[in-house]
Amino acid sequence: MSMAISPELVERYLVAARDAGCPADQVQRFVAAGYVAQPVQLQFHAAARACDHADGPVMVFQGGTRGGAKTHAVMAQVGIDDCQRVPGLKWLYLRKVQKHAREQFEDVVRKVLRGVKHEFLPGLGTVRYPNGSRILIGGFHHEGDIDAYLGIEYDGMVVEEMPQLSERKIDLLRGSLRSSRSDWRARLYASGNPGGVGHGYVKRTFVLPWREGKQNLTRFIPSSYKDNAYISPEYRDYLESLTGILAKAWRDGDWDVFEGQAFPSWSYEDHVVEPFEIPSHWVRIRAVDWGYSAPWCCLWGAKDPDTGRVVIYREAYETMLTDKQQAQRIVAMTPANENISLTYADPSMWAKKTQEQITSTADVYAANGVYLTRADNDRLSGKRKVDRMLANLPDGRPGLLVFRNVTNLIRTLPELVFDDVHVEDVDTDQEDHPYDTLKYLLSSVREPTPKAEKRPDNPWLKQKVRVR
Repeated sequence: MSMAISPELVERYLVAARDAGCPADQVQRFVAAGYVAQPVQLQFHAAARACDHADGPVMVFQGGTRGGAKTHAVMAQVGIDDCQRVPGLKWLYLRKVQKHAREQFEDVVRKVLRGVKHEFLPGLGTVRYPNGSRILIGGFHHEGDIDAYLGIEYDGMVVEEMPQLSERKIDLLRGSLRSSRSDWRARLYASGNPGGVGHGYVKRTFVLPWREGKQNLTRFIPSSYKDNAYISPEYRDYLESLTGILAKAWRDGDWDVFEGQAFPSWSYEDHVVEPFEIPSHWVRIRAVDWGYSAPWCCLWGAKDPDTGRVVIYREAYETMLTDKQQAQRIVAMTPANENISLTYADPSMWAKKTQEQITSTADVYAANGVYLTRADNDRLSGKRKVDRMLANLPDGRPGLLVFRNVTNLIRTLPELVFDDVHVEDVDTDQEDHPYDTLKYLLSSVREPTPKAEKRPDNPWLKQKVRVR
């Protein structure tokens, strides 16, 4: 936000900006313009400046709950820092619904850019700077509106409400992000909340690499209305009054939920844990979903006999492997001292592929040391089992836990949606191979009933490790 800055505030501001990783010249511009970035906004500004480096990101996304002051941070970065320090830049600013975009842009110009020299031309939807840099304001109501901005070279883009655009449209926009300048690295700043047609793209591109500590060309800056000291009490009360999926998306900024989601009870925070040593008395099970061009998947699970809790602790997920190679991969990934009770598989793996063929996939697996058991492949009962295991057990913790390194199950399960025709089933036109494998692994699962017999301590229960 823009405001008069006291010397004491300046000192605290400089320390906070330095700790966030903001370079000194960037902070000097903010101070001179009377712009005070809040702590989470300083993280965004530092990430934006990291785009200058050859090994830095090219896309920065700030998102989470509504009311996180994301627009102010993005426009301050472009209007106070980037356009001021590099002459002749051409930026495109996009937001869904053009009228709303322009009205909000005028408000942002008034509040954020009042401390810098610029010329705002509302009729043209343009902000111009004395050094030749400019910001072009655009909007989209339907996805087709994006076509008007394609084929034009931009040095930088701002895409607000990015989840409201499909992956294809985002990719097309990025095709216009191709600065030919030697003194500038083209980049995209984006913001948004969970939900929308591009939800899955944003989650895969920004959120998951951040969670897994594998950010390379992207940076994700989580933001919350709780980080915004300037949010109105009325809007805060509104957000905190929300319930259901809307509350998880808009109030909590939960990227694991959206409308039509098949497993809305999934929570990364609750169901994903750091790997721990599994007690020796737990029952270990594997499950396989066959594939060749489509991914082949194998999951390893362990069941706590005292509570019925199931932990998924290992996965294999590959394409273009023969039956023999799949079996060999399973054997190679299973330590010799690991006692696997059963390996469930899709019953179709017992079928002969041709009339002349005398062996099945199950036969090939057995010849290579992996003996399969037919899984329960009833789709509706499998869906109910997964739902039941995602729910909490009597001890208040989920019946299904997933080790953090089981990345494909973690990535795909929360993105599954219901089938339009078979409304109680999961749509099969998705990347559902880890889900199918999980259903097979739960073939023998029944309603958990805790036992009174004392067993060795479960290390996960001693200290639950939460990861975001």
